[in-house]
Amino acid sequence: MFNRNNNNNPGERLVFETRPRFLASMKWTILKLILLIVVFYLFRYVILVAIALENYSVQFVQLPLIQATYYLLLLIIILLILSIVWDMISWRQKKYQITTQRVVVKRGIIRKKRSYIHYSKIQDIDVDQGILDRLFSAGDIEIYGGHEHTNIILEDVPNPREVEDIIDRLTMGEEVDLKPKNHRIPKRSIIEEYDQKFKR
Repeated sequence: MFNRNNNNNPGERLVFETRPRFLASMKWTILKLILLIVVFYLFRYVILVAIALENYSVQFVQLPLIQATYYLLLLIIILLILSIVWDMISWRQKKYQITTQRVVVKRGIIRKKRSYIHYSKIQDIDVDQGILDRLFSAGDIEIYGGHEHTNIILEDVPNPREVEDIIDRLTMGEEVDLKPKNHRIPKRSIIEEYDQKFKR
Protein backbone atom coordinates (compact mmCIF):
# COMPACT_ATOMS: atom_id res chain seq x y z
CA MET A 1 0.00 0.00 0.00
CA PHE A 2 0.99 3.64 -0.21
CA ASN A 3 2.63 5.00 2.94
CA ARG A 4 4.55 8.13 3.93
CA ASN A 5 7.75 6.78 2.36
CA ASN A 6 6.12 6.79 -1.06
CA ASN A 7 5.47 10.60 -0.96
CA ASN A 8 1.76 10.10 -1.52
CA ASN A 9 -0.69 12.98 -1.57
CA PRO A 10 -3.22 13.35 1.25
CA GLY A 11 -6.20 11.07 0.69
CA GLU A 12 -4.43 9.10 -2.05
CA ARG A 13 -5.29 5.44 -2.09
CA LEU A 14 -3.73 2.59 -4.05
CA VAL A 15 -6.25 1.06 -6.44
CA PHE A 16 -4.11 -1.32 -8.51
CA GLU A 17 -0.50 -2.50 -8.48
CA THR A 18 1.33 -4.82 -10.84
CA ARG A 19 4.65 -5.69 -12.43
CA PRO A 20 5.36 -6.34 -16.10
CA ARG A 21 4.25 -9.79 -17.28
CA PHE A 22 7.29 -11.99 -16.60
CA LEU A 23 7.52 -13.91 -19.90
CA ALA A 24 6.57 -10.91 -22.03
CA SER A 25 9.26 -8.71 -20.50
CA MET A 26 11.86 -11.48 -20.61
CA LYS A 27 11.84 -12.06 -24.41
CA TRP A 28 15.46 -10.93 -24.80
CA THR A 29 16.45 -12.76 -21.63
CA ILE A 30 15.06 -15.99 -23.06
CA LEU A 31 17.13 -15.43 -26.22
CA LYS A 32 20.23 -14.84 -24.06
CA LEU A 33 19.50 -18.07 -22.18
CA ILE A 34 19.21 -19.99 -25.46
CA LEU A 35 22.50 -18.44 -26.63
CA LEU A 36 24.14 -19.45 -23.34
CA ILE A 37 22.97 -23.06 -23.79
CA VAL A 38 24.31 -23.06 -27.37
CA VAL A 39 27.69 -21.71 -26.20
CA PHE A 40 27.86 -24.39 -23.48
CA TYR A 41 26.94 -27.06 -26.03
CA LEU A 42 29.49 -25.90 -28.63
CA PHE A 43 32.25 -25.11 -26.10
CA ARG A 44 34.07 -28.43 -26.57
CA TYR A 45 33.79 -28.35 -30.36
CA VAL A 46 35.09 -24.78 -30.61
CA ILE A 47 38.08 -25.69 -28.44
CA LEU A 48 38.77 -28.73 -30.67
CA VAL A 49 38.67 -26.49 -33.75
CA ALA A 50 41.06 -24.06 -32.00
CA ILE A 51 43.46 -26.95 -31.24
CA ALA A 52 43.38 -28.06 -34.88
CA LEU A 53 43.95 -24.50 -36.11
CA GLU A 54 46.81 -23.95 -33.66
CA ASN A 55 48.48 -27.21 -34.73
CA TYR A 56 48.15 -26.14 -38.35
CA SER A 57 49.28 -22.52 -37.82
CA VAL A 58 52.25 -23.42 -35.58
CA GLN A 59 54.25 -24.02 -38.74
CA PHE A 60 53.79 -20.38 -39.78
CA VAL A 61 53.13 -18.29 -36.66
CA GLN A 62 53.19 -18.95 -32.90
CA LEU A 63 49.74 -17.94 -31.67
CA PRO A 64 48.16 -18.98 -28.34
CA LEU A 65 44.89 -19.76 -30.14
CA ILE A 66 43.61 -22.34 -27.64
CA GLN A 67 44.02 -20.04 -24.64
CA ALA A 68 42.53 -17.06 -26.48
CA THR A 69 39.50 -19.13 -27.59
CA TYR A 70 39.04 -20.56 -24.10
CA TYR A 71 39.12 -17.11 -22.45
CA LEU A 72 36.87 -15.61 -25.10
CA LEU A 73 34.23 -18.33 -24.60
CA LEU A 74 34.53 -17.96 -20.84
CA LEU A 75 34.05 -14.20 -21.13
CA ILE A 76 30.96 -14.68 -23.32
CA ILE A 77 29.47 -17.12 -20.79
CA ILE A 78 30.12 -14.78 -17.84
CA LEU A 79 28.66 -11.78 -19.69
CA LEU A 80 25.54 -13.74 -20.67
CA ILE A 81 25.00 -14.98 -17.10
CA LEU A 82 25.46 -11.47 -15.67
CA SER A 83 23.10 -10.03 -18.28
CA ILE A 84 20.40 -12.63 -17.45
CA VAL A 85 20.76 -11.96 -13.72
CA TRP A 86 20.57 -8.19 -14.36
CA ASP A 87 17.38 -8.63 -16.42
CA MET A 88 15.76 -10.69 -13.64
CA ILE A 89 16.66 -8.16 -10.94
CA SER A 90 15.52 -5.18 -13.05
CA TRP A 91 12.18 -6.95 -13.74
CA ARG A 92 11.78 -7.47 -9.99
CA GLN A 93 12.42 -3.77 -9.31
CA LYS A 94 9.89 -2.48 -11.87
CA LYS A 95 6.45 -1.71 -10.48
CA TYR A 96 3.32 0.02 -11.77
CA GLN A 97 0.84 1.61 -9.38
CA ILE A 98 -2.54 3.15 -10.09
CA THR A 99 -3.83 5.30 -7.28
CA THR A 100 -6.95 7.41 -6.92
CA GLN A 101 -4.96 10.45 -8.11
CA ARG A 102 -2.20 9.33 -10.50
CA VAL A 103 -0.37 6.57 -12.38
CA VAL A 104 3.09 5.81 -10.97
CA VAL A 105 6.00 3.92 -12.57
CA LYS A 106 8.87 2.81 -10.31
CA ARG A 107 12.06 1.26 -11.66
CA GLY A 108 15.78 1.03 -11.12
CA ILE A 109 18.32 -1.13 -9.35
CA ILE A 110 21.24 1.14 -8.57
CA ARG A 111 19.54 4.41 -9.41
CA LYS A 112 15.86 4.40 -8.45
CA LYS A 113 13.54 6.31 -10.74
CA ARG A 114 9.94 7.19 -10.06
CA SER A 115 7.73 8.93 -12.60
CA TYR A 116 4.03 9.65 -12.46
CA ILE A 117 1.24 11.52 -14.17
CA HIS A 118 -1.89 12.94 -12.53
CA TYR A 119 -5.24 12.11 -14.09
CA SER A 120 -5.96 15.80 -14.70
CA LYS A 121 -2.88 15.94 -16.99
CA ILE A 122 -3.72 12.86 -19.08
CA GLN A 123 -4.59 13.76 -22.69
CA ASP A 124 -4.58 10.34 -24.35
CA ILE A 125 -3.82 6.67 -23.74
CA ASP A 126 -2.35 4.33 -26.36
CA VAL A 127 -2.31 0.52 -25.96
CA ASP A 128 0.12 -1.48 -28.09
CA GLN A 129 0.07 -5.30 -28.31
CA GLY A 130 2.25 -7.35 -30.63
CA ILE A 131 1.66 -10.99 -31.52
CA LEU A 132 3.86 -12.28 -28.71
CA ASP A 133 2.26 -9.84 -26.28
CA ARG A 134 -1.18 -11.20 -27.13
CA LEU A 135 0.05 -14.73 -26.49
CA PHE A 136 1.25 -13.67 -23.04
CA SER A 137 -1.81 -11.46 -22.44
CA ALA A 138 0.40 -8.39 -22.05
CA GLY A 139 1.01 -5.08 -23.78
CA ASP A 140 2.43 -1.57 -23.52
CA ILE A 141 0.35 1.35 -22.32
CA GLU A 142 1.60 4.81 -23.23
CA ILE A 143 -0.02 7.66 -21.32
CA TYR A 144 0.33 11.11 -22.91
CA GLY A 145 0.38 14.26 -20.78
CA GLY A 146 -0.47 17.78 -21.82
CA HIS A 147 3.13 18.91 -22.41
CA GLU A 148 6.09 17.58 -24.35
CA HIS A 149 8.09 14.78 -22.67
CA THR A 150 5.36 14.07 -20.12
CA ASN A 151 4.58 10.62 -21.46
CA ILE A 152 4.98 7.56 -19.29
CA ILE A 153 5.04 4.00 -20.60
CA LEU A 154 3.89 0.93 -18.72
CA GLU A 155 5.72 -1.87 -20.55
CA ASP A 156 4.43 -5.45 -20.76
CA VAL A 157 1.47 -4.79 -18.48
CA PRO A 158 -0.69 -7.86 -17.77
CA ASN A 159 -4.18 -7.48 -19.30
CA PRO A 160 -3.56 -4.00 -20.75
CA ARG A 161 -7.18 -3.40 -21.81
CA GLU A 162 -8.37 -3.88 -18.22
CA VAL A 163 -5.66 -1.54 -16.92
CA GLU A 164 -6.61 1.03 -19.59
CA ASP A 165 -10.24 0.74 -18.47
CA ILE A 166 -9.26 1.36 -14.82
CA ILE A 167 -7.25 4.46 -15.81
CA ASP A 168 -10.13 5.72 -18.03
CA ARG A 169 -12.64 5.31 -15.21
CA LEU A 170 -10.38 7.08 -12.71
CA THR A 171 -9.74 9.88 -15.23
CA MET A 172 -13.50 10.40 -15.52
CA GLY A 173 -13.74 10.64 -11.73
CA GLU A 174 -15.42 7.29 -11.11
CA GLU A 175 -14.80 5.50 -7.84
CA VAL A 176 -12.95 2.28 -8.62
CA ASP A 177 -12.67 -0.39 -5.96
CA LEU A 178 -10.85 -3.51 -7.07
CA LYS A 179 -11.60 -6.30 -4.68
CA PRO A 180 -10.54 -9.88 -5.38
CA LYS A 181 -13.19 -11.56 -7.46
CA ASN A 182 -14.64 -14.56 -5.71
CA HIS A 183 -16.51 -16.65 -8.26
CA ARG A 184 -16.95 -19.59 -5.93
CA ILE A 185 -20.50 -20.79 -5.79
CA PRO A 186 -21.32 -22.70 -2.63
CA LYS A 187 -21.75 -26.37 -3.40
CA ARG A 188 -25.21 -27.81 -3.01
CA SER A 189 -26.12 -31.42 -2.67
CA ILE A 190 -27.80 -33.32 -5.49
CA ILE A 191 -31.08 -33.34 -3.53
CA GLU A 192 -31.00 -29.53 -3.16
CA GLU A 193 -30.28 -29.20 -6.90
CA TYR A 194 -33.18 -31.54 -7.69
CA ASP A 195 -35.55 -29.69 -5.34
CA GLN A 196 -34.54 -26.33 -6.85
CA LYS A 197 -35.11 -27.62 -10.37
CA PHE A 198 -38.52 -29.21 -9.90
CA LYS A 199 -40.12 -26.97 -7.27
CA ARG A 200 -41.78 -24.79 -9.88
